[in-house]
Amino acid sequence: MIDPVSAYSPASSVEPQFKAVPKAERLPSSSGPAVVVGISEETMTRFKADMAVGEMVRQAERDKADSAAPSPWKLPSGLTHAERTLKNGHTEIIDIDGGTLTVREYDGDRLVKSVDGTMADGRAVLDTTYYDESGKASQTIHAELATLETRNGWSGAVMTRSVQWFEDGRTVRTMGDEMYLRTRNDGPATVGGNEWGRMTGEMKNDSDSLVRMLTSEEHSLGYHADIQEYYDNGQLSRSMIIGQTGEYAQVSNRHGFEVEGMGEMSTNELSHDTGLEVRIWEYDRDGEMIREATVIDNQKDGTGSEDGKQTQTADVSWYKDGEKVKHGKGSLVLEEVATAGLMKRPGILDLLGLKPDEYLSPEPQEADELLGRKALDSSAQADFFLEGAGRAAAKGWYGSAADMGEYGHRGQPFAVDWTTELYEEGEVVMRKRDSQRAVSAPYRGVDERLPFRIVGGLSDGDRPVVLESAEHETTLLENGKTVAREAMSSREIIQPSEEGPDTLMTLAHYERLNDDGDDGVNVIFKGGLELADPDARAALRSMGDEVDLTMTEVHHMYRDLRGDTASAGPDSILRYEPLDG
Repeated sequence: MIDPVSAYSPASSVEPQFKAVPKAERLPSSSGPAVVVGISEETMTRFKADMAVGEMVRQAERDKADSAAPSPWKLPSGLTHAERTLKNGHTEIIDIDGGTLTVREYDGDRLVKSVDGTMADGRAVLDTTYYDESGKASQTIHAELATLETRNGWSGAVMTRSVQWFEDGRTVRTMGDEMYLRTRNDGPATVGGNEWGRMTGEMKNDSDSLVRMLTSEEHSLGYHADIQEYYDNGQLSRSMIIGQTGEYAQVSNRHGFEVEGMGEMSTNELSHDTGLEVRIWEYDRDGEMIREATVIDNQKDGTGSEDGKQTQTADVSWYKDGEKVKHGKGSLVLEEVATAGLMKRPGILDLLGLKPDEYLSPEPQEADELLGRKALDSSAQADFFLEGAGRAAAKGWYGSAADMGEYGHRGQPFAVDWTTELYEEGEVVMRKRDSQRAVSAPYRGVDERLPFRIVGGLSDGDRPVVLESAEHETTLLENGKTVAREAMSSREIIQPSEEGPDTLMTLAHYERLNDDGDDGVNVIFKGGLELADPDARAALRSMGDEVDLTMTEVHHMYRDLRGDTASAGPDSILRYEPLDG
């Protein structure tokens, strides 16, 4: 081992860097006695300078690391740049720089779409522009996604958007909307006794493992869109407001094996309480009102066969030359029964544009994850949040009244009312009221106080599930006073018999008011309502026509918003991951 003193002795050919000095600190040596060394002033000065520079470099690296927050924009394998050819033949170029994103889509040399995104203070902001063949902007979308404060186990997130469409440099349509989502993940789902019995065979009676197989989630959703369309003269042609609300309970199997009753990687809706409100105002090219309509639909349903209930209301006015000429309003209440359910409503996945595999991550997702998972689509597709309602309208899911008016009620209890008014010079000149009811029939069709009879009552095949009734009234008015009126009411009953089968009867009352006064008559029919009232479904048809017309406009609006600006969709390689902020 080289002795540190001899190595740096004055006889050495190397300029000594260290020299012995009196009273220096003693350093321990493993090979001999302790040695005493000192550092020259020149060396110490240079050493301190080098240390200072090194510290500055290290601090700069630390500052850079601190300022380089993780990016919410993700490409495969951690790439920050990608170029590829889309399915439509266009070229897409993606660049990521920390919290900044740029996307450019080209058709040859022509720019057709640009996206600029930033992430700051926990808020993601994306600006998307589509360009026409002349290079001018044809649509712009400004979107902001933010995480809301978590309270009482509920996480929250909101996306707001502002959209404009252009033709030849002028605005042809605008839309402002907001999607608000709250989510609570309740952990392992509980399973009832009947389910235990069906599942324990596969799970070997390990109830603890079984419970862990399922998760339960609750979602509360609110969506509001305000849309305006314009004529080429700049005049407003149509204004539409669409509001959706929903409370959803889900149970999910997030594993790659089947639990009896739930397939692998599947989620089922346990219950929903949904609302849809549509308001429409239509104008001619001179700005005069043509039609205004409001349709409100609410439905509450669970997994039971008789726990569902649906209500609808509609209010519609028609105008000519700016004056009201017709007004109609009414409501429908419909109940679910074991033999006939309610029409479907869009589920939570439909309204968030998620596929089951996107919803079923290994662990239940928070609201910002669910809303952010498709942020790059929802921020660039104006129709995104309206797809659920638009497709449901196209499938006729909101057309219960029209469906029952055409095909009947399928044994479901319901109540419908519709009133139509005609106007002349601002005054009501005719009013027509129609209503129809169906209530559950008594089990045996007889008063329970009557004794049981072996041969009594209608046969099972003839016994009605519900008993129907209907009312109609038409009134003519002059100067606000009634000048003529016709009315009829009819209702089904079951006439019990102690000597033979019970009989279905219909009691009808007809009434007329004219110049000679009131004139009325009662008639009894042996049979159902259709014998006494061939137009019993008038209220269903009238309400059905107006609701269908309004929901058809919702579907058409959805198609108009979609246009030809649909993104690459499933072909997209770019992902957004929400960051805590």
